[in-house]
Amino acid sequence: MATAYLKTTEGVKTLELTRIVDLPRETIWLDLLRPSSDEERLVETFLGIDVPTAQEIEEIEDSSRFYQKDSITYLTVALLTRLDDGQPQSTDVRFILTPNRLISVRFVESKPFRIFSNRLLRDKAAGQSSDIMMEKMLELVVDDLADILEETALNLDRLARSVFFSSQPGKSAESDAGTMDLKQMTTEIGRYGEFISEARLSVFNMNRLLIFLSQSSVEWWQPGTNARLQTLLRDIRSLNEHASFLANRVNFILDATLGLINIEQNKIIKIFSVAAVVFLPPTLVASIYGMNFRFMPELHWEFGYPVSIGIMIMAAVLPYLYFRRKGWL
Repeated sequence: MATAYLKTTEGVKTLELTRIVDLPRETIWLDLLRPSSDEERLVETFLGIDVPTAQEIEEIEDSSRFYQKDSITYLTVALLTRLDDGQPQSTDVRFILTPNRLISVRFVESKPFRIFSNRLLRDKAAGQSSDIMMEKMLELVVDDLADILEETALNLDRLARSVFFSSQPGKSAESDAGTMDLKQMTTEIGRYGEFISEARLSVFNMNRLLIFLSQSSVEWWQPGTNARLQTLLRDIRSLNEHASFLANRVNFILDATLGLINIEQNKIIKIFSVAAVVFLPPTLVASIYGMNFRFMPELHWEFGYPVSIGIMIMAAVLPYLYFRRKGWL
């Protein structure tokens, strides 16, 4: 699907394109969402540029993700998607920056694109130049990453309180059911760890992109673009440090949770071990008196049975009292 954003006297208007050859000259932004091979060829023919395929966008080396060719800048950035369904993943988006328009090639829906589209349509002064639009789009991506990391930090705070400050290990006062066992908590921590890993990948990719742009010399850029890019670069570096901190915190909370799980398991094993030791002496006594020898002294004794029962009870109680005195129970 191809959507053209046209700059008119009344502001920016959208136009759904059925044929790329009909692309109006007033187009300032051409958004290609899941383009077909025919649409890619028509864009290349009409605009005289190379539109990358999905396989080309996924390449990771800098020379394939960020480069300039014939006054046209090609940029690939990793965006976080599928945040609503709890299965975040990074997807690559290619931006093609020309002196007259901005072209985006993407294969999934993304929040920064929706916000950028709404701002263009509301602001009559929007769409001043392609480099400013590119800078505004990157600013939205950075803001979105900051919001994601802030929300993740709050969720990690909740998990940390559940692990370290609940009245009993594994209880969470904020959960609907009132409790959260340690297994569920470990799974949730793992999800946030994967979430942060995807966010760090996007932040790292944005850092590479902004370094490339800030070091590029493009004569047709508007005054002040480089300064704004430097500000974005400082912001993304601070996000990189924050993401690293969150990753370390996830590891710390996960280690603590696994430690609590080991403690709970040791308590269970301890109970079984004590029970085995407690019942071992009575079993020995019962085994002795279960040997029906003909000349066993107590075999015909009137008090033999109650005495043997008493000996078995004492053999069970004495180890238990000894363990309690030692503090092992």
